Amino acid sequence: MPILFDFYISPSDSEKGEKEKYHARVVRSHTVRIDDIVNNISKRCTLSKGDIRAVLDELGDELVYNLCEGDRVYLPGIGYFYLSLSAPKDADPKTTRSQSIGIKAVEFRADSILKNSLESHARFERSDIKVHSSRLDSYEIDALLMNYFHENEFLTRIKFEKLCGFTKTTAQRHLQRLVDKSKLVNVNTRHNPIYKPAKGFYGNV
Repeated sequence: MPILFDFYISPSDSEKGEKEKYHARVVRSHTVRIDDIVNNISKRCTLSKGDIRAVLDELGDELVYNLCEGDRVYLPGIGYFYLSLSAPKDADPKTTRSQSIGIKAVEFRADSILKNSLESHARFERSDIKVHSSRLDSYEIDALLMNYFHENEFLTRIKFEKLCGFTKTTAQRHLQRLVDKSKLVNVNTRHNPIYKPAKGFYGNV
């Protein structure tokens, strides 16, 4: 089966008013889970499904143990796993304590064997599934919000998504832009925002 992809506008370029540039991105339609992996491996070997699952569980535990030791883990034909760390923005070698250091991410660098195998087997096909946000400029968004707040007092991210035809990520980006420009005000918590028009915008005089 080919890898389904589509073209997406690169946000950093379009927001600067420059000529739009596009990048290709995989359109994900399915998440492969542990049961799928166990079933597929069991068809290609004599190990029982229970044995395969036990090995995969132990592999996860072994990764955690070695990464916590500060080591890199190399799986031949797959790649390297290693940690990247986070530190305060104002970190100072003389004053910053170890308690302020955290795990930023578990990084992965693919083995050349894996990359070469992918390159030789992968096929690509333009996806018929469209998961893009609607293409609205700031003036069109303002007009939609003016009409919305004429009949509604509050706005949530989910309602904003439906109103503008945006994906979750695009909706969050535009909402943050509107807050930064003092057009919207979050009247609830940061993790569960609810928005109202700021004074002078969208009918709030």
